[in-house]
Amino acid sequence: LGIGCASNPVAPDPIPSIAMLRAAPTTVSLSGETLRLMPYVYRDFQPVSPPDGRAMIAVLRVQTTGGSAFPTGVRVDSAWVVLGQEVWTASVEETAAVQPGSPLGEWVIRNGPKWGPGVNVDVIVELRTSIGSTSLLRAPDQVIQRTN
Repeated sequence: LGIGCASNPVAPDPIPSIAMLRAAPTTVSLSGETLRLMPYVYRDFQPVSPPDGRAMIAVLRVQTTGGSAFPTGVRVDSAWVVLGQEVWTASVEETAAVQPGSPLGEWVIRNGPKWGPGVNVDVIVELRTSIGSTSLLRAPDQVIQRTN
């Protein structure tokens, strides 16, 4: 009687290795559009911040390369920032719905490590389509900016 009642949870995707993250392409084609990651990575050192600054934040902008509309149903599902042999696995927050016709989708990751500023990192996202397919997308050599 209990055979049909057991739950069957879906296993989470495995965390990619540093080598896999660094090998991710800098453009991907999804839903007929070529996409590029254009992140803005920074740490806040404004006067109201702690003396050693606030934790790293990154705005993850994914844009179509030709300026056409961002594909419906594509989202950033996971994100990683790599510095040397260190990896920050981040929780992704969607900041705004993709506006119809806009070439840009935007998400935010917060509460990162206190790396930098002024050091280069690789930013990698996992894009997921509405049918569940995934692709890694990388923006190499992004400088962690400092806000004052």
